[in-house]
Amino acid sequence: RKNILMEEQSRISSGINQSRIGKLREVLIEGESEQPDFPLVGRIRGQAPEIDGITYIKADDAAIGDIITCRITSADVYDLFAEEVDNEV
Repeated sequence: RKNILMEEQSRISSGINQSRIGKLREVLIEGESEQPDFPLVGRIRGQAPEIDGITYIKADDAAIGDIITCRITSADVYDLFAEEVDNEV
């Protein structure tokens, strides 16, 4: 039963994340990432620590603690990938 529930949750999470692609979101920068193409990591509203995925961010001159506007460019089952945008809000 657990496997069935986990598969269903993965399907739901993936669908939610896919629906976010192309949208603008405010992201709280939390730290550095190990992803070379997305050097920062943070969270959008609704991504709870230790429960939800995280957002990998490509941004210039952003620092830990900053809240920046990003466009979600891609997603996997749990995590989002985003790029900072300038004055598009």
